Amino acid sequence: MKLDALLRAHSYLRVERPPELWEADTDDRGLIPLLGEMIAASLRYETLELSELTLNASNVVVEEGGPGGPPAGAFVALTVSGPAARESEAAWSPGVAASGWLGRMHENLLAARVRYAYIRRHAAGGSITLFLRRLP
Repeated sequence: MKLDALLRAHSYLRVERPPELWEADTDDRGLIPLLGEMIAASLRYETLELSELTLNASNVVVEEGGPGGPPAGAFVALTVSGPAARESEAAWSPGVAASGWLGRMHENLLAARVRYAYIRRHAAGGSITLFLRRLP
């Protein structure tokens, strides 16, 4: 799936992307509902304007996969981040059960063909990131 139109459709968020974004192994039936859930989860804890959230798309190469991290390969990573507090840090992959938001989104993550996902917290808020395989 080419993500250009999806990113343009979310221009009410701050959108960051490389000049040449790779195609991702997903489709709109799986990814669009999941992205909506990511945005909703980011707004859940505080009253924010959508413009306070950032949607970042990145081309990512993982040289060596490891336990608890993404597998080796080329990916398109999608991140929604902002000042809202998030749940505890967590990671998800297709064969590993997760709790919290990632656990509730298990079927959605599978439907979007996500290969790895994680939630991070930091002093300024937090983020939810998905790794989608790059299409050749």
